[in-house]
Amino acid sequence: MSRLNPATLERLIQVWGLVGRPPLLPSSSGKAREGSRRIPVADAHLLRKAGIIEDASSAITSGWIIPFSVVEEKTTGLRRRWIAWPRDKNRDDPYEAHVPPLHISHYLPPVMADAASCLDLKASFFQVSLPRETRHLFRCRVEDGTLVELTRLPMGYKASPEILQIITSAIAGVTTVVHRLWAAPPLVRIDVWIDNIRISGSKSDVKLWEAQVLRNADSCHASMGEERESGATHYTFLGVQFDHTHRAVSLSEKFVRSVCAMPAFNSLTIAEMEVMASRFLYAAAILGTRSCDYYFFIKAVRRRLSALNRGIVQETSPANLPPSAVGLGERLRHIIENNRKQIINPTEKASAAIITDASLHGWGAVFLPDSGDVKIAGGKWKRRPFLIMQAEARAVRLALSAFSAILPSTMDVWVDNTSLQGAANKGSSKSHALTWELQRIYEFLDSRGVQATFAYVRSAENPADGISRGRVFTLQDLAKGWNLRRGAAGSCGWRTPKSATS
Repeated sequence: MSRLNPATLERLIQVWGLVGRPPLLPSSSGKAREGSRRIPVADAHLLRKAGIIEDASSAITSGWIIPFSVVEEKTTGLRRRWIAWPRDKNRDDPYEAHVPPLHISHYLPPVMADAASCLDLKASFFQVSLPRETRHLFRCRVEDGTLVELTRLPMGYKASPEILQIITSAIAGVTTVVHRLWAAPPLVRIDVWIDNIRISGSKSDVKLWEAQVLRNADSCHASMGEERESGATHYTFLGVQFDHTHRAVSLSEKFVRSVCAMPAFNSLTIAEMEVMASRFLYAAAILGTRSCDYYFFIKAVRRRLSALNRGIVQETSPANLPPSAVGLGERLRHIIENNRKQIINPTEKASAAIITDASLHGWGAVFLPDSGDVKIAGGKWKRRPFLIMQAEARAVRLALSAFSAILPSTMDVWVDNTSLQGAANKGSSKSHALTWELQRIYEFLDSRGVQATFAYVRSAENPADGISRGRVFTLQDLAKGWNLRRGAAGSCGWRTPKSATS
């Protein structure tokens, strides 16, 4: 804990405090509900030998877990993973994740580095000991009737991933988590996903920091997995196959096999449909396939899941997707099965910015190139949009068309609508009107080989605000634009990749 910076330490203490919080008791009985599932005697023997469970203490039982196992595929073969699900505690604890793993697109650019090392914590959750005074919250029975309790952090508790993410980040030396003294050097990039670590950079720098991470783990008495990639140029991380030699990413063989093994869409249950759709969207981001092209497939899936959440259908009910949605889903499956590599191109510094705005009156845009030759465009709506986010997206599309003759290969696009910015980040929207506009924007950018970063600007700082309302462009508006342009180097956006597959 001494390595954590104050903000991270405060968060860890806050989340760890939830571990000892009893679930709410049912008002009728006043007792915690015992589940029907029990641990097989042979499994209990192994878990007891590994120090993961022990006989229950004399403390009153205040919480139950539901024990079960899942089988997962590892490079060494199939492996059973034991899950302890504290159903009532997960339902009642007031927990919201502060460090959710980022979108998979965030983890792809390191393929441009020379090499990477990948490590993981061995039996990760079971390396974190539960305080003795909290173990009465995590109890179950063995098939012979013996009452036992967990001694380790359960995989299945909703706050466990964040706890482990913080611990793993501290071992890895993530700069936003630890004190500067323990932080990784700027020459390497560290990525952490719960219990997985990747170090990317030059081969020599990567190996140096890998050795330090192993020393950090040893000093914390944390065991690392024996299988690790050290200074590799080809490896699998988070279901993605990374090829540093060709700066390309593709789906792992395991992921593709799981998709190929799935049944046809017209024979799926709703539960199977949810699993398949989530995998498809994950794969689409890795392969550079924009999900806005599959809007009606995603919409059909959402409608069926909404019916499930409202109790109209059950998980085992047929998915019954419409034929048009099935066709789009099968087309996406075909792309995944082909698994064509996506080339990740270096992000060049933007040499211009377009700042747009939309109002009920019309639209406006300001073009600010490095040369200083500022251009403006705008006008009244010929056909007024129904939604403001649709209007904002249309303003971007009209601006690109107005400035098409002078667009650079790399630029920033600033918008003052977070719905549009979020949709650009994901490549899709729940709104068909916004999705339609996004598709036209992407088609325009791709046809000209333009890379664009979408970023957010507050309305008060938007130089195109007056133009969209029919006002004259002023020197004050121009100053707003250049202030944005100067700060663009530190902005956080999303760069649309040039289409490149091999």
